[in-house]
Amino acid sequence: MAESLYDQFFEVVKKYPKYTAIRFEKKKWSYKKTDKLILECERKLTSLGIKKGDVLTVALPNCPYSIFLFYAINKKGAISYNIHPLTPSETIEEMMDKVSSKTLICLSLNAKEASEKLAQDKKIITINPYLGASPLKRAFVRCKAKKCSRATNFAFVKKAKKIEPIIINKEDDAVYLNTGGTNGAPKVVRMSNRAINHVGANSYQLIGGPYQSIRILTAIPLFHVFGLEMGVHTPLSFGGQSVLMLRFHTKEAIAHMRSGRSTVLLGVPSLYNALLSRDSFYGKHLRKQVTAFIGGDTVPESLLNRWNQAMVKYGSDARLYEGYGLTEAGVAIVSTKGRSKKGSIGTPLPGIKVKILDIETHKEVENGKLGEIAIGGPSVMSGYFKDDKLNKEDLIDIDGVRYFLTKDYGYCDKDGYGYFKQRMRRIVKINGETLCPSDVEDAVLTLEDVFDAYCYGVPNKRKGAAFRLIVVKRDGDHPKTEEQVKELINEKINSLLPPSYLPEKIFFVSRLPRTPIGKVDSKE
Repeated sequence: MAESLYDQFFEVVKKYPKYTAIRFEKKKWSYKKTDKLILECERKLTSLGIKKGDVLTVALPNCPYSIFLFYAINKKGAISYNIHPLTPSETIEEMMDKVSSKTLICLSLNAKEASEKLAQDKKIITINPYLGASPLKRAFVRCKAKKCSRATNFAFVKKAKKIEPIIINKEDDAVYLNTGGTNGAPKVVRMSNRAINHVGANSYQLIGGPYQSIRILTAIPLFHVFGLEMGVHTPLSFGGQSVLMLRFHTKEAIAHMRSGRSTVLLGVPSLYNALLSRDSFYGKHLRKQVTAFIGGDTVPESLLNRWNQAMVKYGSDARLYEGYGLTEAGVAIVSTKGRSKKGSIGTPLPGIKVKILDIETHKEVENGKLGEIAIGGPSVMSGYFKDDKLNKEDLIDIDGVRYFLTKDYGYCDKDGYGYFKQRMRRIVKINGETLCPSDVEDAVLTLEDVFDAYCYGVPNKRKGAAFRLIVVKRDGDHPKTEEQVKELINEKINSLLPPSYLPEKIFFVSRLPRTPIGKVDSKE
């Protein structure tokens, strides 16, 4: 296996230099051209004084230079700390101080605000997201960006004439990512070259087909492990294409699909719901699709059925497959064609081990029994940044293999298929029974009149706890009243689940709050 992320990418450059690597807007870059721009970025980083081990905080959306810089930083032996491009400057300062980062790479539009908040010992490097792409949009951004004398425009940085060779080890830190905080406060995860390379090198088999027919629509950002590993590093590890979107727009995504520019989709449930809600999504162009993957949140069976029925109707072999992963363990378990079961998140990637452990004792439980999902193998993080206490709690050794305790509740069957039930912190005990709110959500989302739903537990003196349900009604030509929908919801839950699952209250909202990648934001 290659030592660095760049090494793995460069092996493909040597094999398929003329293949398309990246698409953005209406432009595309071959592997050879992409590599040339990565080397130019490396020379510019050298002239800026970047050395091996330096941490560069990168606050960019999915644009060509976010990719070129990602591999250039890695080739320098430095560490890319990927954060949300719209993170407030005060928070960026705290994040940078936490990981001892002295360089921020951000959008030119955000440079002025960053310069007013960041300490003077920090460098600010700016990127126009349309650099190398649309001249008109690049000019628009340049006009809109406020002047900032403190910031350095990366486009005008001189390239160093000499590059010293750097020895990079596969166990070196390559990327820092913040956890989503869905299992508590966000933490900084250290990911090695080996961890990311393992997913990239072993994910082609999830898709299959001619390399250049695999054009992955990458709307999930690089500060999320799913976008980083599956959207970018996986296709660029075998000769596929990464089709970049600055941010997800339903109309633009459908245009990519209709034209064939995108043949593989990655997303969370809200992304697929958005596509299925548009009439323009449907048609014979769906035959161009190869496959699609969904994860990052509880996936209703009704959503999988709606997607797959649309594909069957229009003659496409593509299906929507559920997967499972975390920032700390990477993409770990995935369903694929020929390796899927109803309700399952799939089987582990090659080299990845999955165990279901008793929550109290951490002893492995028998097949079919619920417990905590533990992920082991080369894709697991090196650890949380400077947090020995948490590393000891969340990383354990079983038979010489290091496992990450996910704090997720699930089970495995006798054939090795995994089943995700619930984030453990969302599990609710009602009348002494351990119940999963996702079971309520799954039941409710089978109703045509329900567009979205979120269930949660609250204290209850009589039962210990009780469910409450938040619902987004589906609009249509003849929408039902809230009372009518409530009645349908209670009937559906009664028909599918025991009485303990009935929510004590049902609320209606126009939309559910979501995180930047589309998960339901439970904190809101």
